[in-house]
Amino acid sequence: MVDETWPIGGGETGLLLRGFNPSSSALGAPSGWPAALKAVVQLMLSSPTPMTLLWGRQGFMVYNDAYAVIAGARHPEILGQSVFEAWPEVVDFHRVVMDAVLGAGEQLSYRDLPLVLHRNGRAEDVWLNVDYSPILDEAGKPCGVLAIVFETTEAMRTKLAQEAAEQALRARERELAQVQKIGRVGGLEVDLRGGFNNKRSPEYLMLHGLPPEAVNESHEDWVRRIHPQDRAVTEGHFREAVAGTVHDYHAEYRIIRPSDGAMRWIAATAQIERDEAGRAVRLIGAHIDVTERKEAEAQQRLLLQELAHRVKNSLAMIQAIASQTFRNAGSIEAASETFSARLAALSRAHDLLVNGNWANATLRDVVGSVVGIQGEPERFAISGPDIQVGPKAALALTLILHELGTNAVKYGALSNQHGRVAVSWRIDDMEGERQLRLRWQESGGPPVEPPKRRGFGSRLIERTFPSTRCRVENTFPPAGVVFTLDAPLEALQDGDSGDEGK
Repeated sequence: MVDETWPIGGGETGLLLRGFNPSSSALGAPSGWPAALKAVVQLMLSSPTPMTLLWGRQGFMVYNDAYAVIAGARHPEILGQSVFEAWPEVVDFHRVVMDAVLGAGEQLSYRDLPLVLHRNGRAEDVWLNVDYSPILDEAGKPCGVLAIVFETTEAMRTKLAQEAAEQALRARERELAQVQKIGRVGGLEVDLRGGFNNKRSPEYLMLHGLPPEAVNESHEDWVRRIHPQDRAVTEGHFREAVAGTVHDYHAEYRIIRPSDGAMRWIAATAQIERDEAGRAVRLIGAHIDVTERKEAEAQQRLLLQELAHRVKNSLAMIQAIASQTFRNAGSIEAASETFSARLAALSRAHDLLVNGNWANATLRDVVGSVVGIQGEPERFAISGPDIQVGPKAALALTLILHELGTNAVKYGALSNQHGRVAVSWRIDDMEGERQLRLRWQESGGPPVEPPKRRGFGSRLIERTFPSTRCRVENTFPPAGVVFTLDAPLEALQDGDSGDEGK
């Protein structure tokens, strides 16, 4: 028979227990429950705290309305069921609990216990705070387990989301720090309320060669680090930007790093935040090391200046070639042919210089470029040490050797099948000065006759190397032409030091 008077109260769960069908649970009718069971159940039903009682070895469940909310869609079906049947997805966990609390009389406590429950027809992650205590019978032996349960799922989800966001933020900060380190970018913040209160990032400190304790360096420390030649202009521009109305600040200046004394170029860019009255309250920005760019720009300017210089030299050389060629030519046709050949030689000399990056041509390169034009390099014997020559000297020597080779093909050793040419050079010390001796000697050609006028090569040498220690000798013994150049090595390697207008 159903007892409709007990338990007293208890909300929905109390009502269900008062109408409890003894055949639906091994617990039997509530009227026949032991006194200890009734006392605990009445206590649970009167409490707003979520509680459930696991009675006996099978852990038959009786709980209150607050726990029914945690049970979800499994309520009220699990009322009176064994905990192992009610929650099959966590049966192993409950076996551990029942063995410890009911079997050994222990107390267990869990905080933010993670479980996967199917309380609403699908698997969901649930976190619980649970305290388990034994219920004792009249003999003092455990006869049940009381569980006080608080669900912390929402709090844990919020906490995990915050932790994930913090981890993502830290990862992002690490990435940004790495990017700043690779890109040589340092961050800074300046509180402009009541002065200049600086905060420097680790990347800024590394960029400026500062120790970690300089994170809050003074404005004066920053000013002292600026290169003396840039200091007044840079600080003046900074103060003007802060005192004015602009929001964007940009500057490029040099610093002297305290850590190693190195000079570095800094590009500073920042945003100035202002209050409603237009007063600057904060500056936040970045410093970038642009030393390599500045050095590249300087190198580019140097190359452009060098190019302009080379063009000027080339035009002067062409003018000299034209003047000497046409003045001494027997006919327009001959002059045109000679002039074209000499321009071609000049062009090849420029190719040699460009491929050698203007200043790295060697005397062997010059001789080899001229020998290659003749088409029979096996008829040349070349010897001499590696010597670097300046751009102007390389142009002049190319033209001179081309002139000698052209004459050898027309009239000298290369005009037949048996003649040969020996090109040699050496370095001698004369009165403490290193002197180059270059020699062109022909043999095996037809008998030689001296020319009736002074040659193009002699005049070109005098124009290129206007030194009292420079001597050109061109002799014409019957066995073959011998050309000798004696010049200070310094004049050959710094050929641009002469007067361009001579």
